[in-house]
Parts: sequence; C-alpha cells; structure tokens
Amino acid sequence: MLAKNEDGTFELKEKLGDSNKSFSYHLFLKHTIKEAIDNNNIQKYHFTLLRNLYEKTANFLEYPQWSDLLPDDKQAYYNRIIQFTSHSTLSNEEVAEPTEAEKRIVTFLFKHLVDNKYWKEVQNDTV
Repeated sequence: MLAKNEDGTFELKEKLGDSNKSFSYHLFLKHTIKEAIDNNNIQKYHFTLLRNLYEKTANFLEYPQWSDLLPDDKQAYYNRIIQFTSHSTLSNEEVAEPTEAEKRIVTFLFKHLVDNKYWKEVQNDTV
C-alpha cells in the first residue's frame, strides 16, 4: 500500500494476507458501474456500488473519509449518495429506475473518481 509520510513523501508498505487481493474487487465495481453508464442502464443499486467504490478507494489510499474524494461541493454530493444508499423500511418504497438527473449524478461522480487520478491502471504488455 502507498502511505503518505508527515513530510509529504510516500513509501510503499507491504500488506500481508487477503489485502493483496482486495484491489480486484475495486476493479470489479469500476467495471460494473462503467458498463451500466455505457449501456444507459443505471439502476438505484449503482449508487450503492458507487459509494462502495468511493469507500474502498479512500481506504486503499488512506483517506480518513470516503467523502474526501468527492468533488468541490462535498457535502451536497455526500448527502445525495447517502439519500440513495440508505435503507428504507419497506421494500415497496424502493424505486428501481432512477431519474435522468440521478443517472447523471452517478456518471459525474464515477468520472470524477476516475479522472482525478485516484485510479491509474497499468497495462501489462507481456509477450
């Protein structure tokens, strides 16, 4: 894991056990959300997946809170995600199909996470 030191420098710290394999789940979440965006098939559960992706990315990068990765108006986006990922008391209160505005929020927040260099994927060009 990459750790930021007090002096602003970084160092790689070895993590033993399952933590070495956990990043594949980040990639799975990223792929699932991107596929839904590309196919214009965003459902309410994609808000939960997006929140989970933010949480796991923040944890991996050692941010104190996942909301630290949100765009400028962090509290507004945080409230919006919490609103869509909270559990209602009755299952019939759930609306499966989000509005177009809600879909745009998923797309915007996903692209924000990817485009702001929180992600850097290296292609292995092995022969």
